[in-house]
Amino acid sequence: MAFERISDNLHRLNENIRSFAESSAEYYKLDLFNKTMKGATAAVKGAAIAFFVLFAILFLSIAVSVALSNWLDSPSSGFFIVGGIYLLVGLIIAFFGSSVINKMMLKPASRKFFGEPEKPSMNHPEYEATADYKTDEIIIKEEDERI
Repeated sequence: MAFERISDNLHRLNENIRSFAESSAEYYKLDLFNKTMKGATAAVKGAAIAFFVLFAILFLSIAVSVALSNWLDSPSSGFFIVGGIYLLVGLIIAFFGSSVINKMMLKPASRKFFGEPEKPSMNHPEYEATADYKTDEIIIKEEDERI
């Protein structure tokens, strides 16, 4: 009698552990999917913003180049000056910018991706936080099999 009860409890414990493992795996799959989709939508949003900002910079650069050319009375000098400014900014970013860019992007991305996932609630329908004080066993609710 006692052996059957222990065997039954071990069987139910095994089933509960498997169920917990499966639900945990599903939870982490959904968490990974959520983070992946947030990254994908952020990438699309960033690409769209970059597209329009680049066009704005292009037209503003042409306008500044034309204005400098008119001011200097030389048709090409404004374009060379603006091109030289972009070349100088590009060289500064190439030599000194990688560490700054890594610091600016790595920490926030790490916090966002590796942050603790939301904890599932501990109110499981099959678990009741009561114990049988005579036998020191945790009581698990049995589902009613009413039809």
